[in-house]
Amino acid sequence: MTLENDTIAGATLELLEVRLRRLEYLLTGDANWTGHPKAAPKPDTLDDTVARRLARLEAGLEKLSKEVPAVHDVLQLHDRFPELFRSPSPNQIPAGLTVQNLASIVLSYASAFPETASRLTSLNDLPVPDAKLSTGLIELQPRLDRLAEVQEEQAKEVSELRTRSAKVLQRWYEVGLLGSGECWAEWEARLEDVDREVKREEVAREKRAKML
Repeated sequence: MTLENDTIAGATLELLEVRLRRLEYLLTGDANWTGHPKAAPKPDTLDDTVARRLARLEAGLEKLSKEVPAVHDVLQLHDRFPELFRSPSPNQIPAGLTVQNLASIVLSYASAFPETASRLTSLNDLPVPDAKLSTGLIELQPRLDRLAEVQEEQAKEVSELRTRSAKVLQRWYEVGLLGSGECWAEWEARLEDVDREVKREEVAREKRAKML
């Protein structure tokens, strides 16, 4: 009995894992080279979760229905007659169509049948790649992953170097240009003071010479 329960539990977990992978593929639309879908990225904040996003969409739709009468009418129509908004099953033939209508629909797609058949036939003519090539590509995957990591590290180093270069340029601008400009302005002010003192001494000397 325990073995049977373990088997059922294992099968249930396997089915749940398959469904989870399908959901992840629907969310990300991406898969690795083995065919397994990549895990969906975790939201950065609580506001980025699916529940919060759905709540914002519902609030926005409610606000829009209050502002636009046409949206309000469409929502009421959906509540009263939801079957109008459901897409009919492709395997279900509409009851209101006659045989002539169905024949005209089928004949309208008659030109697509030979084209589809030729494409399917061309698939048989495609050469199958050598298994050694696929094996070589699979063996190269770890090296490609390491190269991607190296490239990411180099990108981080380049970003850090750009930040450091910007700081050095800012420091040179503040110290080299602004600092030297302030120094020249101070020296010019001091020279003007000295020049005024020299002229004052010359004028006083000329007055003393005239008095003598």
